Amino acid sequence: MRKAVGTHGTLHRLADLQKRHDAQQTLPTLLCDGCNVPVRFVPAHDRSGADGALPAAVPAYIALNKGAEHLPGCRYNARSHLQALLASGTDPEFLPALGDGRHELRLLILQQALKRGSAGPPPLPADAPFDGHLRTLNDLLILQAMCEDDTLLTAQLTLRLGKKRVDWANFLYGQDRYDEAWERLGSASSELPLALLGTVRSHRTPQPGDPHRVTFLNCAPKYQHTGVTDRRDFYEVSVGHTDTAWLKSFPVGAEIVMFGLWRQGRSSTASRPHPTDPRRTITSITHKLALRPSFTGQLRVVE
Repeated sequence: MRKAVGTHGTLHRLADLQKRHDAQQTLPTLLCDGCNVPVRFVPAHDRSGADGALPAAVPAYIALNKGAEHLPGCRYNARSHLQALLASGTDPEFLPALGDGRHELRLLILQQALKRGSAGPPPLPADAPFDGHLRTLNDLLILQAMCEDDTLLTAQLTLRLGKKRVDWANFLYGQDRYDEAWERLGSASSELPLALLGTVRSHRTPQPGDPHRVTFLNCAPKYQHTGVTDRRDFYEVSVGHTDTAWLKSFPVGAEIVMFGLWRQGRSSTASRPHPTDPRRTITSITHKLALRPSFTGQLRVVE
């Protein structure tokens, strides 16, 4: 959950709750904005890595109170929405039912359509069947983003790319796993169909006279603890297109899901003096994950 209401009906968003937490202010009693069951705010924190791995940053989120469940019909009742989606008669060539009661989502159909697409202006509306496939996939990804149970989709849906099964962990990446997505792209021989979740941080428009005329939507990066003194690694997500108005329709602060054929962008290195010790130099290395969408349906706001 990304927002909740107080007992007096005031809407509270994650960013506002995090600011109050950082300022050591009293947090309000929170209720689900869909069904009024009790929920709680969990501030951003570092999660200890397993087997000696470096800590991972966990973004702030809103969760159900222990023992509480969203009521039937609530927009956050992901399980009931998933069951309704799977029972809605989706294209059996794209999302067929399996004999064990699970379903299989066939990524190859999406990959082939994306390769046939064009990133030229403006972003294209998809044809009817492909648009339906994109919409179904985005609905599933948004359900997962809004759901606290990471196993919800993995228990009901198998991913397949051609003859190979794909683990959900190798397909859907949140901000805390941008480094893993970057590594996966580096080990691939071609662009991979991946889905990333992110929070819009900025839009960078082209300078006058720029022949490429590409605007970039940038998401909040992942800061990677490296264990190396005075080195900072950042993993940034950047979506580029010539349609500035379309990218700016996703406002700063919005959480979005981005699906497409991703690639590693160019890494850059910058150095600056240490703020308190002139003998030291801080080196920042930025790694880019880049997407050039062909269709408007490849980006959706998580609401």
